[in-house]
Formats: sequence, structure tokens, C-alpha cells
Amino acid sequence: MRFKVGLGAFLSLLLALFYFAGSKNLASENCLFVESELQLCALSDMAKLSDGQLPDFEHTDYSLKNSLLSLNAARNETIGVQFLLFGGERVGLSVELTDFRQSGERVEVQPHREQFLAHYHQVDRGAYSWGPTSKVLPWPASYPDALVPQSHSCSGKQLYNSLPDAAAQGKSSLIWQDIYIPKNMPQGNYSAELKLTRDGKLLRKLDVDLQVWSARLPDENSIDAVGELYRTYRMEGIGENPESPGWHSMSNCYQQLAHAHRSTFLERNPTLPGTEEQWANYQKHYGAMLDGSLFSEARGYIGPGAETAVSVWRTPWPQPYDMKLEGPLNYGEIRHYEALAKKWHQISERNGWQRSRWFAYVFDEVDGPEHTDENYLAMAHHQMGLVQEAIDAGTEDKSIDLLWTSHSDPSIWTKKPALDLRDKVRLWAPNAHAASPAFMEQRAQKGDRNWFYHSGHPAVGVHSINASGIELRSWGAIAARYNVDGILMWAVNLGNDEKPFADPSYKPDDDRFGNGVLVYPGHQLPRIGFPAAAGAIPSVRLKSWRRGLQDYELVQLAAAHDPQRTAELLKAIVPRALGDGQGDPAWPSDPASWINFRLELLKLASR
Repeated sequence: MRFKVGLGAFLSLLLALFYFAGSKNLASENCLFVESELQLCALSDMAKLSDGQLPDFEHTDYSLKNSLLSLNAARNETIGVQFLLFGGERVGLSVELTDFRQSGERVEVQPHREQFLAHYHQVDRGAYSWGPTSKVLPWPASYPDALVPQSHSCSGKQLYNSLPDAAAQGKSSLIWQDIYIPKNMPQGNYSAELKLTRDGKLLRKLDVDLQVWSARLPDENSIDAVGELYRTYRMEGIGENPESPGWHSMSNCYQQLAHAHRSTFLERNPTLPGTEEQWANYQKHYGAMLDGSLFSEARGYIGPGAETAVSVWRTPWPQPYDMKLEGPLNYGEIRHYEALAKKWHQISERNGWQRSRWFAYVFDEVDGPEHTDENYLAMAHHQMGLVQEAIDAGTEDKSIDLLWTSHSDPSIWTKKPALDLRDKVRLWAPNAHAASPAFMEQRAQKGDRNWFYHSGHPAVGVHSINASGIELRSWGAIAARYNVDGILMWAVNLGNDEKPFADPSYKPDDDRFGNGVLVYPGHQLPRIGFPAAAGAIPSVRLKSWRRGLQDYELVQLAAAHDPQRTAELLKAIVPRALGDGQGDPAWPSDPASWINFRLELLKLASR
């Protein structure tokens, strides 16, 4: 049978087909249409897309073919999900994740949900050529990092209800959802809905399936994760007097944010208490962190490590020696550290602060590769040994370790007795490139602790804004792979005072864009179109760091059930890193590999 179609009807049909093929073309299987031009995409916490960039398919868990998002979590774990909106009208949209249900009934123990809007930063210098040149995402381009909370936990302010103009000025709008699974939540399958509304009208809803596994992450962190706070807390508008109530309140805010991300923030150069009154003020303020009371629901804290002390803490002594040691310390200076250690030991014993590990930060990178004179190195290393001996004499129990940081690999000095640090250092923190796995394993067998800090490929993932979430996540897996005890992030708030969001780097010529910043000052939010809310604002990269730290904990749980299989998984996801790294990064760059790696850990840890 033959049909006759008039010219007008044919043109109408052609236009309809063109409209369907163009405006109705989904960006990827991760996406669905909300309105005729507006798409919603579900992304893993590893995705990093520039403004207007369309997503690639990541994993079947994030496929929205059937308007269903699938999530997996351990108890006492926080998972992050990203929701990308682009195309169409976005201003005024509200996004809500409903309460979770089981068999249709609302459950009593509810996951804690926090929603954030991402701010896109223009990356205009992103080559990452300082130190080891590393592969990063294309630039110049705008990438999300600062995450503005819908409800600011420190100030108590509601910063927005629906998407404001500030969140919809670009081509994309990114919503980050944190979901914390309480440690007492029963294992099982739960469901919720993600609802998109405008002016109270439901536009679209997405089913969310949550599988809670029996595995439970510990409250006490198995790995030390330390970030340093600089210029505290000048950018928050409360001055720099560490004795003021406003300063104490801000310190608590930053510390709670760190604790929720399984890490500890420490003021870079603390003011050494000199009088008994100052010591009393110190104990009153910091005691809440060292006994865990700051991290209680009564103090507004919800998250992992409730009422649990910080895992690691720096003794309150300034760090006076940077990059070079001008000469030997005199007798009085050495004995000064003995007196400081004795005082700290007495105070910590008296207060019952026994759940944290102590370290002293006195020297920083004083023996880096640029120092080749062996007489100088012998002098510097001898002074380190003298200071550690003095500290040990003060405590009488070796409870305070002197932190050693350097860009040098300490194994190069082991055959030169005058330079050898092995009898002088117990807490090693080399740059990731200088971290020799064989040397660190040897020191671990002797009871020493090993950390590493940032560098670049192929030793460790990069920490710049124009990098995927896999990069900072890799730190946790690398630490687990090589039995490393800790990670040091040298600075978390050392951005540009005048342009904290536009220039979040510690130096204007540093092309590791974002170096020195993992949190932003809430007091400066009006600079990007939001109400001021003094207190720490997290970043996408802080969430990536947390994901890696939680992976570390899952590895410990999985290894307790099946050490061989866990080791196989670790070696597959991180074939080599740190000082063993060669050529390109060895860990996978696709999110699916990491999603499957974590799912296998969950299964092992839940046996």
C-alpha cells in the first residue's frame, strides 16, 4: 500500500524529526529530561566537568534509563553524588532528596543529607608544571570546586532554597549531595526520591536505591590525615587573636568540618601558651577536640567519629626552621624542647588525652635536594636527633614524634653514618616522589610511622582544581597499598586574600591551580553572589580526599576477612606509585574501575 504525503505535511514531519534529534537528544545514559531543554545528569563523586561539558557514561549504577540511581554504602560512611543540570531555565529550581523508606515505610534511623551548590572557578593557569609535570584536565576552562551549603552548619544560616542566579550564570549548574549513613543503621535496601520542583510544582522525580552493607567504618581513623591552616582566621572577619571567643568559635567550625571528612586541621603556627592562664585557655578550647566532646550532637556535629577524639595532634609549638637551618642550636634551645615536652606530657596525662597520637613540627624541608653540602646535612641531621632526644627526655615514654618533611629520599643517606637519619627520626613525611616504599616498609618494621605529602605524577594524584576526583582519591588507596600511616596536606586555606574564589592558590605564578586551598572562607561568599556565612566552606577536592580516606578504612575491614584478595584488589587499582612510580600514572583514570573496586571492598568487609 502506498501513502501520499503533501509537501506541508512532509515539512512538518521533517521539522518534528529535527527537533527530536536536536533538543531531545540526551547527553548520555547518565541523564534524563526534566523539561523540553533542561536535563538532569547523575554523576559519581569522581566526575569533574568544565562548565557546559556534557558527561560521558560512567557506570551502570548511574544509568538513569529507568529513572533510577543505585548507591552502595557502609555504615558510618559518607557518600557523595553529583547532579548536573544544563540547558533550559535553571533559576528557581529546587532539588530535594526525600527521607529514606524500606518496604514503603519511613525508617526511624535516617541518613543525614547535606546539599551543596558548586561554584565554577576560571582556571587560567593549570599546566601543573611546578615540580613533576602532570596530566590534568584541559585549561583555560571553568571547573567546579567551592561547595556552598544550602544550610551552613556553623552559622546556622539558610543560604538558599532554590537555585539562585549565582548558581545558574554559566552553562551548567552542579548540585553535590552528601549522604552520611549512621553507624546504627541496619543493613538492607532503602529507597528515596530526588524531586525537582519549581514554584512548588513537581517537574521530575528520580528514584534513589540505597544498599546499606553490614560493614561499618571505625570512629577512630586508622590513617592520620592532617591539613594545615594558615593565616587563621583572617578571611573570616574575626581577626587573628587566638584568645578571642570569635576565634575559638571559628576554630571549632573548621575542626568539625575536618572531622566530618575524616581528617584534622591544625593551625600552622600556634601561639605557644606562656602563662598558666594561657595554658588553661588552651585546655578549655582544644580539650573539646582531644576528648571528642566537640564532635557531639549537642555541639551541632553529625557525622563519623561522633564523640571521638582527633586521631592525631600537633603539640602547640611554633615551627621556626624553614627550608634551611642556619646553624646548630645552642644548649638552651635544645633544653627548651625538653621543657616543652615535659609540660605537654603533664597536661595530656592530667586531662586524659590518651586517644590521640602526638607529633612535634619544628623543622620543615631543611634538607631538600638543593642542599648537597654534606657538612651542612650532617649538622642539620644531628640537630634533629638532638631535638628528638630532648623531647624524649621530657616525656620519658617517646610519646611525641618529631615530624621530618623533605623533598629528599632518606634512603640515599643510609650508607653515610654522619647523614643517616634512621636513629634520629620516627615520623617520616617525604614528598610523595621521595617516598621509597622499600625504605618505608623497613622503617615500619622498626616501629616508625610513615606519611607522605603532595607531589604529582606518577608518584601520586594531583591536587589541582582541573583534575578529576580520582586524583585526590588515589591518595587513600596509595597509602593502603604501601601501608602508609598518614597523609599531610601542607595547606588548606592559603589562597589569595583579595580573591579567595577567583585565585585559590598560594602564589600567583603557581600553575597547580588550587594548590594551598581545600576550604574557602564563608565570610567572603558575597564575592560569588551568596550571603555571608562565616565558617569553612568545603570543596569538591576535600570530598575527593575524604573518599580516599574512607577507601583506606574499607581496605582495613576487607583485609581482616580476606587479606589475599584485598591485596590483589589494591595492586590492581594501584600497580605502583610513590617512589616506585614510572612514566604515566599507573592507577586507572576511569570511574568505573574505582566504583567496582569499592564495591568489591564492601563485599569483603561485609562478610
